[in-house]
Amino acid sequence: MLLRTRIIALVAAMVPVVAASVAIPAWLLLHESEARIDELTLARQDVVVAQEIQRAARPLDEAVRRMAADTSLAEALARQDMAAAQVRLSHPGDARVEVIARGGRILLAEPPVPTAEAMIDPGPVLREYAAGEGGNGIVAEPGGALRLVAYARGQGPFVVAAAAPFAPVLAAIGAALGGQAVVADLAGRPLLAEDAAVWQRIGQAGARASEVPVAFSEQGRQMQIVPTLLSGGSGVPMARLFVLRDVSHAARRHDLVLLIAGLVLVGVILTAGILLYRMLRGALEPLDDLASVLRAIAEGDRLASAPVDGRRDEIGQIARALDVLRSSGLALDRLETRDRLARRRHLALLGAELARLAEAFEPAERDAVGAVLRRLEQGEGAGLADAFQSMVESVLDRHTRLTDLLTERTRDLALVREALEQRVLLDRVVQELEVARRLQLESLPSVFPASPAYDMHAAMWPAKEVGGDFYDVVTLGDGSVALMVGDASGKGVAAAIFVAMTRSLLRAAVSRGASPAEALEQANALLVADNPTMMFATAFVAVLDPATGLLRYANAGHNPPRVVAALGGQRALGGADGIALGVVEEFVFEDRQTVLAPGETLVLFTDGVTEADRADGALFGDDRLSDALAAGAGAEPTALVGHIAAAVTRFAEGCPQADDITLLCLAYAGAASPEGDASWTSPPRTATASCCIG
Repeated sequence: MLLRTRIIALVAAMVPVVAASVAIPAWLLLHESEARIDELTLARQDVVVAQEIQRAARPLDEAVRRMAADTSLAEALARQDMAAAQVRLSHPGDARVEVIARGGRILLAEPPVPTAEAMIDPGPVLREYAAGEGGNGIVAEPGGALRLVAYARGQGPFVVAAAAPFAPVLAAIGAALGGQAVVADLAGRPLLAEDAAVWQRIGQAGARASEVPVAFSEQGRQMQIVPTLLSGGSGVPMARLFVLRDVSHAARRHDLVLLIAGLVLVGVILTAGILLYRMLRGALEPLDDLASVLRAIAEGDRLASAPVDGRRDEIGQIARALDVLRSSGLALDRLETRDRLARRRHLALLGAELARLAEAFEPAERDAVGAVLRRLEQGEGAGLADAFQSMVESVLDRHTRLTDLLTERTRDLALVREALEQRVLLDRVVQELEVARRLQLESLPSVFPASPAYDMHAAMWPAKEVGGDFYDVVTLGDGSVALMVGDASGKGVAAAIFVAMTRSLLRAAVSRGASPAEALEQANALLVADNPTMMFATAFVAVLDPATGLLRYANAGHNPPRVVAALGGQRALGGADGIALGVVEEFVFEDRQTVLAPGETLVLFTDGVTEADRADGALFGDDRLSDALAAGAGAEPTALVGHIAAAVTRFAEGCPQADDITLLCLAYAGAASPEGDASWTSPPRTATASCCIG
């Protein structure tokens, strides 16, 4: 097969390989990008849904809190004067208002309805919230319809709740996302009659049970369906929300980019093929003439030539080399005769010198060289080479033995040197990690503010050389004290650096007078703006007024702290009602407040306590923490921290610590507890969820 044919065949075989090597990674990258876009679409829709629900619930929250704080309403209910109490009820828009007593009995309703079933269970609200405080969420009516409900604990043993239809919220969600929003129960039935047509289109697209965005074509348009799971305040799934959007513009832009990329790839391949073919044809055709010249020279024709002398490329160089070869061949014939005569003289001279050199060898080696020289004298041309070969082999044998011995000793020395270098490097790393651990622990407060109104203590036990938890205590200018606890994602050096940034940002914010929610928002804005590693941190910030016991706090996805009474009763401060820092831009956190009564102890902790495990896979959990807090109730903060740590150690049964453990306890001994229901001093096994809706 000719060289030209082989080159063309090789190029033709490489074209699909090159095209595949470009197309396959591009396809994989496109697929990964589409999956990432789907994740971002789901996350954005979840955030928008949560924001719209909170925005719609705000008027209900204000109304129920206002009625819950109305002392005239509480006095009328205490006198059982339902007419006077009915006058105190306000009716926000088309919402339904209920006043619910213990056991779910409806005392008042506006507008009145014949049913006796309350819209929420008042028990958890009466246990978890102080007077005038409450929350909001979504509830399902007996018929399956959804309603937006807000509730607050009243001045007496009753709860004020207000519920509004969910349809306006659904319309607001659709408008915010630029599409049509529908809601269906978990069995796949639409909950609003006006959603039936849209729900039928969702069913035809096969997206009723999907948990990821689904795209489909409809009448020449590209549509997208994005699902979101709606849960009640207790976290139980209640319904599924779907948003149907027209994404034709984005789909056409995507298809156009793919088409342009394909055309560019095909054009590049065709252009490269045409240029390569022309280059090969111009380079290989003169080689045929040169091959004919070489064959003629090989047959003895010293005068053969090719008409390519004027070329300045490799072909011209080969032609000029052939001319030189032809001239050299003529000169070679003349030199061969003289070389044969000179060679004979040289062989005779070298043979005499080698004979003298052989006299210095061993007898056996000298005899072998002598036999070779005798063959040389008889005219055998290989004798000189054999003599040199025999001498070289003798010298090389001795040299090889010495080289092997030296190499073996050098290798042993190199292994010892490498082991020493590795040991020195390991010692340096261990020393640096120990310094980092000491610096991190020394940077945390070890001396706490002293005050007649409170006593506190805190400790941290890292799981590795450096930890991803932090705590901090800051005494503010007005005499109040700020408490902070946080936990970064991951462990080790990266988590320690991220949590140090978080702690510094929160400390700076509260020192400037920011409220707990404002401090979280400021820290979140800076962490989101510069977070290439996509790390995040949970945090809890609280500010205590020692004179009144008022505790303002905000939570960024952290474990709800516990408040423990001297007799063992417990309550949780809200729940994880915010998201972790460094995840979502411009997230709005909410300030909450409670009042610490004298003798109560505030306990802040990280998930290293409740998620401590042992060999059988069991976790320490909230129940064991509640038992430990009840057993240590009334103890000083230092003793309570040690008691909880000892309980976790006993539970682990010697298993290595899997996560950082941080505890901060503050025992309040200030003014008398505020007015309100004291039901939180019930046995310690109380609910810790932020809200419980029936």
